[in-house]
Amino acid sequence: MIETQISITINRKSDIALIEQTIIENQFQFPVYIREYEFSYQINFTSDYEEWELDTAILNSFPGYEFTTDLEKGRKEIRIQISRYQSELSTDGWGRRLENPLDETKYLVKTSANKPEKFNPKIKVLFEDKEQYYFINIVDGINKATDEKGFLLLDDFKTNNESSNAEILPDKLYKSPQDAFQWGFHKIADVVESDFSIYLENKKKEIRAVQKIPRKIIRDFINACNNSDESNILKNLDENLIFEKRKDWKTIFETQGISNFKEYLSSSEQELSGKDFKIRSSWSFKLPYVTIGVKYFPVSTDTEKQPFQKYGQISFTLKDNMITSIIDES
Repeated sequence: MIETQISITINRKSDIALIEQTIIENQFQFPVYIREYEFSYQINFTSDYEEWELDTAILNSFPGYEFTTDLEKGRKEIRIQISRYQSELSTDGWGRRLENPLDETKYLVKTSANKPEKFNPKIKVLFEDKEQYYFINIVDGINKATDEKGFLLLDDFKTNNESSNAEILPDKLYKSPQDAFQWGFHKIADVVESDFSIYLENKKKEIRAVQKIPRKIIRDFINACNNSDESNILKNLDENLIFEKRKDWKTIFETQGISNFKEYLSSSEQELSGKDFKIRSSWSFKLPYVTIGVKYFPVSTDTEKQPFQKYGQISFTLKDNMITSIIDES
């Protein structure tokens, strides 16, 4: 059995007699609770049926009023509020879980003198700086059991499905296009989240593809330095290479041109070759600039003391798959 919890809030206390009589005329076979507050009445009951006929009876008692789920930015007095709730654990007569248990609230307000605000079924969603578009496709529908007319959502949120050839979502019959539009907006969230996950994965693949060659060039350079392999150190260096050695953010040595850099590698002052760098996991890519973190043990002349591991960074500038600048801060 499916239980529906129904709550009615009466905001004009003078309406209580009319609503109470309407409830009596519906001949409910269950207790109805009525609580009085300073400015309102609260009515609650639980039924094994949604009791939609009660809405119609209340509406017939208030000419010039209508039920809506859209409060139009709160500019209208809510005379009566009706909420229906079914537990997510509810099951039908065969013990099957309900796919879409009720959880809705309707408000009795004065009939709007204006036409309902039109909406664009096309929804723009930003994936970072990329624009994606989704559509809320609404078609006419009818409840064959009650002949109630309304609107349905198509199970297609990615195309402007004017031909209405998509499957219809078997969730509910909406009272108005605006109501269907609001619910459709919530339903596209799952589609958007799925697409965004795919977008992020594709972005990662693109980033890996862009970074693949620079990463290899830099790894080859560091390996060549560790092996004191001069020919491979120079392999991917630009002829006009600028090299800087910095300490405490100040340049203490600088060379320009490949020949001057070769002289540096052969000098006793050089601090790149044979240092056994280990590249840390933190690569910073802002192409054409790439910065890597490195760690190493400095060479010690004291055989009795174990040197402490040191950390530093080396920055590279690349152009056309050649290194044009190296800043060593290790």
